[in-house]
Amino acid sequence: MGKPDKPLWSRQKIADHILKGENLVIYRGQLIRIPPNWLEEHPGGSIAILHFVGRDASDEIEAFHSDTAIHRLLKYAIGHVQVGDQGWDPLLPPIAAGWIRKVSSTGPRWHREAERMHSDHESHFTSTSQVLLVNRGDLDSSVDPSIADITPPPTTLSLKAQTAHSKAYKALHQRITGAGLYQTRYITGYGPEIVRYTFLFIIAVVAYRFGWYKTAALFHGFLWHQLVFTAHDLGHVGVTHNWVIDRILGIVIANFMGGLSISWWTKVC
Repeated sequence: MGKPDKPLWSRQKIADHILKGENLVIYRGQLIRIPPNWLEEHPGGSIAILHFVGRDASDEIEAFHSDTAIHRLLKYAIGHVQVGDQGWDPLLPPIAAGWIRKVSSTGPRWHREAERMHSDHESHFTSTSQVLLVNRGDLDSSVDPSIADITPPPTTLSLKAQTAHSKAYKALHQRITGAGLYQTRYITGYGPEIVRYTFLFIIAVVAYRFGWYKTAALFHGFLWHQLVFTAHDLGHVGVTHNWVIDRILGIVIANFMGGLSISWWTKVC
C-alpha cells in the first residue's frame, strides 16, 4: 500500500498549534513546521522565520533560498492547507503581537514583551492594518496568547489585491530566473572587481615604497572599502553558491585582510 497523504489542516487548527508554541509557515499550499533548533541555525536569523508564522511565505522562501534549501525545507512538511483563489488568509505572527517563547525551568513558555496597537485612522504615514508594539513596562506574562492576539486587524488591502501582487511578483521572479540574472557572472561581474582591487593594492604599495604614507593609507583604505562588497556577497553564499567555499573566502577577505570577523553578521559554522 502507498504512503498516506499528509492531512489537510484548517486555519483554526493551525492557529491552535501556533498558540501552543509551534512555528508553522506555509509554502505553496504545504504546511511547514520549523523545529525550534533550526531557528538558531537559520542563516537569516530566527526573526526572519518568526515573522512568517501563520503566513504564506512562498514568495519570500523562493526569493532567498536555493532549490537545494527548498528541497530540504519540504522535509518538514506536516500537511496541506487550502489556499483559495484569493490566497491564504494570514494570521498575525505572535512575535508581531509582542509574544515570544522563552525557556524557563519548567520548559519553553510564552513571554509577553510588548502590547500591540494599531491606528484606527488611515493616513499618509500609517495604515489601519499596521501593527505597532508598545512597551508598557511590566506586563503580565502569567497568561498565554489567545486567538485574538494572532488575529490581524482589519485592512483595506484585500486578499484579492494581495494575491494579485503575489502573482505579479512570481511572474517577475520567473523572468529574472529565465534571464539568468541570478547566476554569478565571474568574468563580466567579478573580473572588473578583481582589476580594481589589484589597481588599488599596487598604488598603495608603490606609494608606501616612495614614502608617500598618506597616499598609501588612502588607497589602502579604498581597497578594504571595496573588498567589503565581495565579502558581503560571500556572506550571502552568492559567489560560488557553495556554503563551505564562500565561507572560507569570506573569512580570508573579512577576517584576515579586513580585520573584522565576517561572523559578526552571518553564521560561520
